[in-house]
Parts: sequence; C-alpha cells; structure tokens
Amino acid sequence: MTDARSPDPRPSGQGPGRAAAAEGPRLLDQALLDALGEAVVLVDAAGTVRRVNASARELLGDLRPGRPASDSAVAVFRQALGEGRPDFDGDHGGRRLVGRRAALPGGHAAWVVRDVTVERGREDALLEERRRARFLARTSRTLSGVLHLRRAWTLAVRLTADELADGAGITLRREHGPPETAVCRHGEVRFEIGPPRGTGAARVLDSGRLERHDAVGAVMARRLCPPGMTSDNASGGACDDAAEPAASADGTVTVLLVPLTVHGTCLGVLTLLRARPYDDRELDLIRDHADRVALALDAARLHQGRAAAAATLRAELLPAPLPEVPGVRLGAAYRAAAEGSMIGGDFYQVLYSPHQGWLFALGDVCGKGVGAAVYTGQVRQALRTVADFDLPLTECLDVVNRMLLIADDSRFATLMLGRLSALGDGAVRVELASGGHLPPLLLRRHGQVEEVEMSGSIVGALPDAEFEQVARTLDPGDALYLYTDGVTEARDAARRMYGTEGLRRDLAAYAGAPPGATAEHLDRMVMRHLGPNEHDDIAILGVQAWPPGHRLGEDGP
Repeated sequence: MTDARSPDPRPSGQGPGRAAAAEGPRLLDQALLDALGEAVVLVDAAGTVRRVNASARELLGDLRPGRPASDSAVAVFRQALGEGRPDFDGDHGGRRLVGRRAALPGGHAAWVVRDVTVERGREDALLEERRRARFLARTSRTLSGVLHLRRAWTLAVRLTADELADGAGITLRREHGPPETAVCRHGEVRFEIGPPRGTGAARVLDSGRLERHDAVGAVMARRLCPPGMTSDNASGGACDDAAEPAASADGTVTVLLVPLTVHGTCLGVLTLLRARPYDDRELDLIRDHADRVALALDAARLHQGRAAAAATLRAELLPAPLPEVPGVRLGAAYRAAAEGSMIGGDFYQVLYSPHQGWLFALGDVCGKGVGAAVYTGQVRQALRTVADFDLPLTECLDVVNRMLLIADDSRFATLMLGRLSALGDGAVRVELASGGHLPPLLLRRHGQVEEVEMSGSIVGALPDAEFEQVARTLDPGDALYLYTDGVTEARDAARRMYGTEGLRRDLAAYAGAPPGATAEHLDRMVMRHLGPNEHDDIAILGVQAWPPGHRLGEDGP
C-alpha cells in the first residue's frame, strides 16, 4: 500500500491536475462528435481508427478506436478504402449509405457517413412516379385518336411488349364470331381469329378477374398464354427460337392476365409474359395501362361499328344506277357535301310503275349528314309508294307531303317530280310537278337553254301545300336538266356564286351531248369555280329524247 506521503510515481509534469486538464478537452471533443447527426470516423495516416462518434457506432457498429478501418463490416466502406477513393455510395444492412473523406493535418482524415435511405426512397418514388406518368402519357398519346381498330390494337400490344413484358397478347371479343388475338414478340405482331387457345385468356374473358401466375414452368406458360408467346403452341406447331421468352434463373416465368374492362364489361384480355415477377408498383402501372388500352380499343371498336353502319346506310341511300328507258338517254352526277362521307341530303331517283310509266325525281332535303340521309330515305320510300297509284303528279306530291307530315320530322325537302311518255315521232313528253324546287333547264339540240318556270310549296312542312304541274315536249336530241342549289350557290374565293347564268353557259356548250357526259362536265365546272372552298351537296339529273337508231347530227345542230 502506498503511503500518502510518498512521492507521486508519475513523471514530473503529469500530476493529477494536468491529467484532468488534458482529459477535459478530449471528452469535450468526443461530446461534440457525438452531438453530430452524421456518422464520423477519424483515422490516422496508417488507416487506424482514432475516434468514432455515437452515430458511427450506431450505423457502423464494429468500428473501434485502435483497429484498422479496413476491418469494417461495411463492404462499400472497405472497398472505398482499398481503392483509395474519397467517397462511396452503396447499400449495407438494408440501408443506403453515403460517405466522403475529408483530409486533416498530419495525414489524418475524417470519414463522414450519412444514412440516406429515407431521402433516396423519396427520390426513387418520385422518379418512379415520373416514369409511370410518362409511360401512361405515352400510352394515351400513342392510342389517342386512333380510330382504326386493327391499328390501335397493333399499337397497344406492341407498346405493352416493348415496355412491360418479354411478350404480350391482346384478345378481344368480336360482335359476331369468335374472339381474335394479337400477339407481339420482338416487335412482330400476328393476329389469329378463334377461341383463345390459352386457357388463361379464355378464363379471364369469362370471369373478368385479373390472374397472376408466378414461377410457372414452360408447360404451364404454354397453357396460359395465347399461341406465339411461347416456343410451342396448343395446336402442336412450333415457333422459332426467337419467340421463346427469356426465363428466370430457375427456368420459370411469370404470366399476368389483365381484363380489359370498360363500363363494367370485359371486352378483352391483356396477357403479359416475363422472366421476373411483377412487384406491386408494376401491377398498379399495368392496371392503369390496361384501362387506357381498353378505352382506346373500345372507342376504335365503336367507331368501326358506326363506320360499318354508315357504309350500310350509304349503300342504301346512294343513287341507284340509272335504268335503260326506251327512247330516252339518262345521265346524272352526285357529290355529297362532306368529302368522303358520300351521304348527303340531295338525291335523284328513276323508277317504273305499271300505273305511272317511267317516273323521275330530284330533291334536296334540308340539313346534312345521317339525319338528312334518313329523311331522304323516307322521301324516296314515299315516292315508291305513290308510284303504285294512277294519280296526277300534283296529287302524288300531295300524298308525299302528307306521308312526311305523319312522320312528324322537323325536316322538309324541295322536290321535282317528272313523268316520261314516248311519242310516236321519237319525241318525248315530259310532265313536271314542283314541290318548291329550282326550275329545270331545257337544253334544245341547237344549243338554246330555256328555263321551265314553275311554282309550288316545299314538301313535309305545310298540311295545305299547293303544287303546280306543267308539260314540255323534247324533240330528239333535246334534254331536260334538274339540279340542286349546291350547283347554283357554289361560291368561289371572292364569294361569287356559280349561279344560273354559269349553269346555262356551261350547259349550252354541251348541246346534243349524252346527259351523262353533260352532268359530269357541269360537276367539273362547279368544282373548278369553287376551287379549295367547301361545297354543298350536288345532284344533277339529265333526261334526253333519243329514239332508237338516232344519231347526233341527223336532226341536231
């Protein structure tokens, strides 16, 4: 036991007061380091750890003073030390760590390490959301306005295969017949009509519920997917090796079957095939993508149905080919207002009745489009009905007027109705009744143009409508031309109308010519006058006395 009076064994100058004084700053320095929110590791020039703060002990727990820093269990830290790099950025223990080295005097260094797991997660989530938004915007942009069903179908399955899967298929129900499937592998799209041979697509079509099949083998994948998405198909055929999806390390794949639903109805199935499974975020993205695909395909399908209906309506309402009428040559021109629609409110009609003989009509229904076309059909049906009665033309117009009033439509029409009677000398008697239509023009074989003055009420608007009837005789080579206001009211760039004078001028130049050639010539003259301007419906009908054996010039000019 040491005597209290014995001299202090510590070297001179290291008494208790001085040791306490030296320990104080060190404790203060450590306290300051521990107060820092970031992990700090101080190492000397030899790479030995000298100090570690509390954050470093919590984050990098195995580092202690006096041990080499290279003994750290943090692999990214060890790698940075071994390579002499001034920083590192990597994962450790489920955390994202970022470190940087700050040089200190005497070859010492301070490594500052931060746990950026949360902020990186937020950044990754933000980037993922941006990628998601960009992809969905691309889906909408790619499919927006594509109303051709097969084109939209092809774009949708190709986009899915390029961005979300190793291979993709879209199976759609059809209104008539079995479903049809499009399959895309490596940018190539193939279509097949028939019941889905992939049992997964058939099942989802019936159930309307999403199916997810992870870690399935090749046999099960072939059963689930439409043919062409795997190397073998249900029919026993084989695709080339390029069609085989890349499998995961254990040789399995993931098959995802997503219903394409619009307004609660499953119209098809989107099938995706990929080597690695889909996580929840990807599933959400695929669902949103499928919703956009479904809406686009449904819109294209509806458009296709309407286009088919319009084509059927167009076929029914386009003027029928002109018949052969003894002693008469007929010709016509027709052009609808909407370019490409071929459906308008103007029409002409030539029909035969045992009671009336040969009747012809030309009319102009108010309005345009499908509504006007349907009303045109009603007018034409009314004309076929009155043709079965032996009535004067004015009474025929009266019956047509009453039939249209019964239909209770807000539309009306102007109508010119005529009857042909061949005379013994080759001439033709033409009787005309006007339902508020433009007066016909009579083109004599010598080139004179006469207007047939007539009056009468429009049809389909007034219950007490009145009509006028007149008769004219066409000598061989003479012709009568009916036309709609789309001809005379055509305006050029200066808003000048083609007018009756332009029509009379261009008509006179074709005296004696066949009515078909004359009608086409007038149509060209009207379009030339219009230039690039829009036009109304145009209809022209010509009737020419032309007895059998007649030749131009015998009695003509």
